[in-house]
Amino acid sequence: MRHLLLLAALASLAAKAEWKATQGGELEVGASRWFKGAVGADPEQFRPTVGTRVTGTFRNSSGLRFRLNPLFRADPKSPSKREQWFADPQEAYLQWQGLPWTVQLGWNLHAWGDTDVFNPLDVVNQRNFWDPLRSEKLGSPTILVKHDFESFFVEGLYVPKQRRSMLPGEKSRWMPQNVYRSRSVGTGFGPGRIVLPSLIRYQYLDPVELDSALEHNFGVRFKFRLPGFDWTVAGFDGAAPTPMVNLRQITATATSLVPELTFVVDPDIWLQATWYRSRMAGTSFVWVLGDFLVKGATAVSKPKGERRDLPPRTWENVLGLERTLYLGDQSLTALFQATWVDRQDQLDTSSVSLGRMFDRAFMGGLRWAPTERLSVILSRLRDTRFKGDLTHAEASWKLADGWNLKLAGDALSGAAETPLGTYADNDRALASVTLKW
Repeated sequence: MRHLLLLAALASLAAKAEWKATQGGELEVGASRWFKGAVGADPEQFRPTVGTRVTGTFRNSSGLRFRLNPLFRADPKSPSKREQWFADPQEAYLQWQGLPWTVQLGWNLHAWGDTDVFNPLDVVNQRNFWDPLRSEKLGSPTILVKHDFESFFVEGLYVPKQRRSMLPGEKSRWMPQNVYRSRSVGTGFGPGRIVLPSLIRYQYLDPVELDSALEHNFGVRFKFRLPGFDWTVAGFDGAAPTPMVNLRQITATATSLVPELTFVVDPDIWLQATWYRSRMAGTSFVWVLGDFLVKGATAVSKPKGERRDLPPRTWENVLGLERTLYLGDQSLTALFQATWVDRQDQLDTSSVSLGRMFDRAFMGGLRWAPTERLSVILSRLRDTRFKGDLTHAEASWKLADGWNLKLAGDALSGAAETPLGTYADNDRALASVTLKW
C-alpha cells in the first residue's frame, strides 16, 4: 500500500508539470576471431555481433525524471542458443529529487566502490557471464532512497526480487575442456578432479535457490567527500553475484583416491547452479596524493546458510596507484594494482570462477592518448598464486563525430587446471565500429 501511495503521489506531480526529453543511443557492429579455432562444442573461429542501446531521459520542473537505457545484442553464430540473443532493461526507473532527498523506483545499475578492474564492493547487481572476461551487470528492480548532507550522503536500497546471473551456454568455449575441478561432486562428495573426455555434452539441471537468496535483498552505503579524499562504507545482504556451479550428475570411473579423488567420465556432464545468500561489509577510498591517485578497497563476505559446500568467508583487498602525465596535447596514464584475497575453499575451474585469478595478483597498465582521436591501452595481469597471465591490448580511433573504431585482443596463459590456464585456448582479437547519436 505504501508503494502505491508513493506512485500515486509521483503521478500527481507528473501531471502538473511540463516534461522535457533528451534521447540518444548507439549501434555497435563487431566481430571476434578466436585463434585456436574450434574449442570443445564451439566450432566457430569467427563470430559477428550486433548490439544497440537506446537512451531516453524525460524530466520536469517538479523534480521528476524517467530514464530508459535498454541494451540489445545479437550473436547469431554462437553454438549455444541461449547466447544468440540478449536483451536487458539495464536502467528503467522513475526518479524524484527534492534535495536533500532522492528516490528511485525501477530497474537500475549500481556502482558501489571506487577501484577499477577488481572491485570487491560491487555486489548489488547480478551479471551476464557469457563472456567472463567482459561480464556485464544486469539491471536490478530496486527501490532506492538517498539523503545528501554537506560532505557526505547515505543511500539505502531494497531489491524485492533479484535477477539470476546468466551462465555460459552448454556449448560455450568458456566451459572446461580437459579437467574440471569442482568444489562439490554430487551432493555426498567433497571436492573432486574430473578428467574430461574429448567429446563433452554439458547440460544444466534446474537451478537451486537456498534460503530465498534472490528475495528481499537490501543494502546501505555511506559516501564521504572530503578535500582530496573520497571514502565509501557499504554493506549488502542478498544473493551473491556469482553462484556456485557444481557437478551434480556424471557417469564415472574412479582412477585415483589419493592424493585427491580423480574420475574419468562419460560425455554427459550435468551441472547445477546454486544461488545462496551472502552478507558483505566493506570500505573503499580514492585519495589525491600530489600527482598520484591512490585507490583501495577491502571487503569481507560471509555466506548465510548451513550447506556444507557453501564457500567459506572471503576477505578481498585491492590497492592501486595511478598517475597521468601531459606532454603538450598528449596524455599518458600509468596504473599499477595489487590484489590479495583470503579464501578457504578449494579451487573451482568453472568459468564463473575466473575471478580466482585475483587471489594473488599484480596488474600494470598504460593508456596513451597521442591525439584527441586516438587512444591506446596496454595491460598485463600476473596471477602469482596459480601462475597465469592475462594480456590485453586495445586501440580506439574517433573516425568522425559519433563514429568510433576499436581493435582489441586478449591472450591467456597459465598452468593446466588453473583459472587462466583452463581457458588458455581462448586467445582472440576483436574489432568493432560504433555509431553514437
